Amino acid sequence: MTCRWTSTRAQSCGAASLVFVAIYGLANHLTSLRSDIGAAVFDWESAIPFVAWTIVPYLSICVFFVLSFFVDRPPGDLRRHVVRLAVVLGASVVCYAAFPLRFTFDRPTVEGVCRPLYAALTWFDLPYNRAPSLHIAMLVVLWDRFMPALNRRRQTLLGSWFVLIGVSVLTTYQHHVIDVLAGLALGATAVATTSLMPAVAGAIAPRRAAGSL
Repeated sequence: MTCRWTSTRAQSCGAASLVFVAIYGLANHLTSLRSDIGAAVFDWESAIPFVAWTIVPYLSICVFFVLSFFVDRPPGDLRRHVVRLAVVLGASVVCYAAFPLRFTFDRPTVEGVCRPLYAALTWFDLPYNRAPSLHIAMLVVLWDRFMPALNRRRQTLLGSWFVLIGVSVLTTYQHHVIDVLAGLALGATAVATTSLMPAVAGAIAPRRAAGSL
């Protein structure tokens, strides 16, 4: 996989990052002001352990989010990628407003090198905006963005790390299982419904050209 730096890609990355932070943060804050917040958790989820160090793979998705704008693939793929990110963000925010949920487990006190990471996470992300998990939906979109650009060995390595990111939403006590399942469904839907975008764009262009003759 190679990365390509251009001002257009950098601007797209900066704009998308700002939009994500602003809209997600606002939705989380507005939910925190509501009194009709529910919960969706299975009884057996209490057996899921809290694993402090998994905050590292959990937060690493931010790095992959930024890198995804610089993967050296055709421009049409970048446009499709941006559309997918917009779809998962928009659909998630609608769900948060319609069905507000919160995380119900108490996170243990974290000490050591992971403590500032959890402090930063707690400051930014209140225990709302649970289903669908935007983390998981974004992970599905990133999976489709990166995997075609890698050889088999690197696909295995990155795929393993992405699976760890997926598991980390549970072991950092950020999400319940229902949130993960909803996030997977949303991400897969966004990928499937936009998969023909480059082909459609390519089909329209020749028609326009033919019509101008």
